[in-house]
Amino acid sequence: MHLEDGKKVFDLRSAHECINLGFRHPRVMEAMRKQMEHVVYVTDDFATKPAALLAEKLSHITPGSQNKRIWFGQSGAASIEAALKGARFYKYHQMVQEGKANLEPGRQYPYPYKIISRYHSWHGATSGASGASGDPRRWFLEPLDPPGFKHAPEAHCYRCPLNHTFPSCDLACADYIDRMIELEGGGDKVAAVLVETVVGSNGIIPPPPGYFKRLREICDRRDVLLIVDETMTGMGRTGKMLAIEHYDIVPDIIVMGKALGVNCPLTATIFNERVARVFDDIIFGHGQSYSAHALGCAAALESIRIIEEEGFLDRVQELGSYLGEQLGQLALRHPTVGDVRGLGLFWTMELVKNRESKEPIRNPTQKYADSIVKDLSNYLLQEKNIYIPGDKFGLWVVPPLVVSKEEIDFLIGAFDEALDIADKALLEHPH
Repeated sequence: MHLEDGKKVFDLRSAHECINLGFRHPRVMEAMRKQMEHVVYVTDDFATKPAALLAEKLSHITPGSQNKRIWFGQSGAASIEAALKGARFYKYHQMVQEGKANLEPGRQYPYPYKIISRYHSWHGATSGASGASGDPRRWFLEPLDPPGFKHAPEAHCYRCPLNHTFPSCDLACADYIDRMIELEGGGDKVAAVLVETVVGSNGIIPPPPGYFKRLREICDRRDVLLIVDETMTGMGRTGKMLAIEHYDIVPDIIVMGKALGVNCPLTATIFNERVARVFDDIIFGHGQSYSAHALGCAAALESIRIIEEEGFLDRVQELGSYLGEQLGQLALRHPTVGDVRGLGLFWTMELVKNRESKEPIRNPTQKYADSIVKDLSNYLLQEKNIYIPGDKFGLWVVPPLVVSKEEIDFLIGAFDEALDIADKALLEHPH
């Protein structure tokens, strides 16, 4: 990234995780130029070729049957709202089909609208998406949150909210969601479970092995939909087109965004076949003026082709393994590093005051408090021309997929120096 004064900055969050292929990939820029000679935008009352081709492509590359329906939006939050609305419409339709059975004692209820999400999550800033989030940013909207959102424990093995240890825990965090669904009324009252495939803003937290298999089984048994938020993790970020492919399950609804549109605001809510069939009979009451923007769809379609044709998924897996190994070696040298975790090119180094007690540098409820994380962010930007966000719980290591091994080595050297500063600061001021 070049600034106006000519300074070159390494953006280690890939432009808010939106620019996986770099700012000006020549094939993407050419696809956008060609599209601008044809249709840039028309209302979604009309179809465009890029939107149709992109919908077809996403239907093929996402897990499950190709018979899907896709709604295109402009923000991750809007697509989360579409997912929530679609899940509730599906359950409402199911209730209407069952007719008089819903008048039985214990089932007399308007319709299943509850959504179970998790703490340590962020799904967007609109009312419903914020209400579903477990991030402190939701507090700003809480007095106006719509009803029906319930928060479950996160799947966080380094800081297990249930004070267990994997694998002896037997996935207690997933079973807790099962218990929550039961106590909230089961599939008669709960519409869906919504989770980030790999938690993003709140610490880059991959789930433990077997978690999604268990969650899928719970949702099926309880007759509840499973929504996965791939806004940060889609488009090759983890070495698969979608992170959920690592876990070999088929969600009911998938949300994609950020890197999908490359240089354009474009997101997608993807409904699997059984949910999509509902909209043969009822209207999907959702929309945005710039939905399915032709320019964004053309850019997204080309970026998917690039990822597939230029071998990016294999490349991300190879470089991701190397990056993880190098971060692990750094952790051995620096006592302020409590945990290194990630997948593909999606990593973090969580910083702690005390490695044995795991006392955090910044508590989850103090996301915007001053801490040494902000100091390291400033140091890396001013001294090394590396940008990382200063509001996380450690070092945010999310390079674009075009990163080279030599650039990773440069980053590791810079982190080494920055962590020396952190170690010294905590030694001098341990509290």
